[in-house]
Amino acid sequence: MAKKVAVVSIKGGVGKTTTSINVAAYVAAMGVRVLLIDLDPQNGCMFGMGLDVREGYGVKDVVLGRVEPAAALTQTNRPELRVMMAGDFSSVDELEDFTRECDRNPYCLAQMLERLQESRAFLPDLVLFDGPAGVTPITVAALAAADSIILPVQCEPLSLRTLPQMLRSVAKIKAKYNQGLEVEGILLTMYDVKHEAKLGIAAQIWDNFPTELVFETVIPRQEQLVESFAVGAPAIDISSRSVGAQAYIQLGRELIMRLPEPALTN
Repeated sequence: MAKKVAVVSIKGGVGKTTTSINVAAYVAAMGVRVLLIDLDPQNGCMFGMGLDVREGYGVKDVVLGRVEPAAALTQTNRPELRVMMAGDFSSVDELEDFTRECDRNPYCLAQMLERLQESRAFLPDLVLFDGPAGVTPITVAALAAADSIILPVQCEPLSLRTLPQMLRSVAKIKAKYNQGLEVEGILLTMYDVKHEAKLGIAAQIWDNFPTELVFETVIPRQEQLVESFAVGAPAIDISSRSVGAQAYIQLGRELIMRLPEPALTN
């Protein structure tokens, strides 16, 4: 059974998609089968992986009953990595329909994964949900399907202030929909040792949260992580020795070590 991890945050622009793409790419490169599911209607994973939403179906089409999950899988340049794009949301009605269905059935994404497993079209060891910003019905459906969550926190005051709110939301969703849901870790992003304010935010996280709830890895602020989207490839593919890519490689290693034993022997 795959481990299912949701990358979520109330605030946008904290590095959810960058984290999802780079972790997925690295873990797959290590021989672990990965399914990256994009739940953001902006289709950030599509751009970051150099894919085209016009090439196929997405999560939206599966949830709305238009296709089976296997038909929405997109192959990448890594045999172990598949992506399920969010879908084409060029119409406002499409987003409303998708959100409404997630609200009506919070277990729609969990059921989608069950159907994919039954089809045996692709059996991942790790499923990564790249969630939209905020706590929407789509986010709730992701957390109802996940085993754990990664909470990226940008090293800035506003991002820090949203963390307690996000943790309260997670606790409510856990109690109502998924009692097995755990926090995989708080991930510090856009860290910069040259800015005292950013150092202060990081220090508050380290001082106020248990060590086991905060990833050892810290993601630096680096232009290459942003520029990788322009060329449609994970940063670890463009410059694996860069500081940013190395940070995501380290994070990927942390996650690999937490996978169930069968995944580590593939």
